[in-house]
Amino acid sequence: MLEGKQYRPDFFLPDMELFVEICGYNHMPQYRDRVGFKEKIYERNGLKALFVYYNGRGSLADLLKAGLEEFRE
Repeated sequence: MLEGKQYRPDFFLPDMELFVEICGYNHMPQYRDRVGFKEKIYERNGLKALFVYYNGRGSLADLLKAGLEEFRE
């Protein structure tokens, strides 16, 4: 529970203490607003989060790999 609300990330990687959100409806303004709100929630609470913006083209696996590289120690 964060700031009085329950959030369910797409994935949590406990070894990295990293939340992963796959964002695929970015063409919808309400969805984009919600993603922006979630990004701020994670940041304000000092949580590591990877937001992967996927439009259905290309490889989701490649996007995930590239994003995870930023968090590797």
